Amino acid sequence: MLITLTVQPDRGRTRRALRARMRGSLRSWNMIGGGLSVAGLSALILGLPIGAGLLLTPGVVILVGPWLLTRAAAKARTGVFAETATYEITDTGVRVFTPSMRTGYEWSAVERVEDNGEFWIVVVGGNGLFVLPFTLLPEPEERKVRDLLSERGLLTPV
Repeated sequence: MLITLTVQPDRGRTRRALRARMRGSLRSWNMIGGGLSVAGLSALILGLPIGAGLLLTPGVVILVGPWLLTRAAAKARTGVFAETATYEITDTGVRVFTPSMRTGYEWSAVERVEDNGEFWIVVVGGNGLFVLPFTLLPEPEERKVRDLLSERGLLTPV
C-alpha cells in the first residue's frame, strides 16, 4: 500500500495542528493560568493588597501566552515558511516531505497514533512528532490507513 497526500499551507489548519500536538502541555498551562487568575481575582475582590497583582497578572499571561504562541508559530510556518507538505503512508511506515524537511518513522517505532477528529498525531518516544490531517484523505484511502493502524494497535481516540 502506498497512499500519498499533498497538503497546501493553511494558517488555520496549522494552528489547530499545533494545538492538537501540544494538547497536554496547553491544558496544563491553562489550568495553572486559570488557577492563578481566579486566586488573583478573588484577592482583588476581597481587597487583599498583595494577592491581586502577584497572582492575576501572571495568571493572565500564562492563559494568553500559549494561545499567542500557537498563533505566532502558525503564522510563521504558513507565512514566511509556507511549504507544501507531502505525506506518504505505506504498510511499513509514514514519511513527511517538505522542501526544507524530510522525516519518517517505521510503524514499529511509533508508540501510538492519536485521533482527535481532524488530525492523527503520530507519537514516538512520548512526544507528538507530527500531525497528519487525515480528513483531507479520500474516504477509501482513509479507511485503508485507519484499518492498518487499528490492526497494529496504534490508533487511539483522544
